[in-house]
Amino acid sequence: EARLNASKPLEVIEGPLMKGMNIVGDLFGVGKMFLPQVIKSARVMKKAVAYLLPFMEKEKREKMIAEGKDPDAVSADDTSAFAGTFLIATVKGDVHDIGKNIVAVVLGCNNYKVYDIGVMVPCDKILDEAQRLNVDVIGLSG
Repeated sequence: EARLNASKPLEVIEGPLMKGMNIVGDLFGVGKMFLPQVIKSARVMKKAVAYLLPFMEKEKREKMIAEGKDPDAVSADDTSAFAGTFLIATVKGDVHDIGKNIVAVVLGCNNYKVYDIGVMVPCDKILDEAQRLNVDVIGLSG
């Protein structure tokens, strides 16, 4: 329902979904919500984002076609059409990735090439990958 009321799928993530997660965070912060409820809320958010991803990919593809570009001819290594490159990971010691995943989706929808290297990633691997990929920005969750 929210997707149909929004002009873009990303608006659903940046609007009602983030508003809901902010409320969850506030309630958790004052002790009115507990970790199991926060995790359940994060899972719902993750499922909602997964549902919206195909719509966002379709929108991105249509935009490329409208700009006269062939989306099927773009190499996975070609970053020239992107606003920038972004490596993202959850640091070693943290298994929670909902925040990382939300940031990755939002950046991807805003024309950034996002390299998500996962959760529980050691520092040396983060730095090695950042150098190998020659990224513009590193984002870490922990």
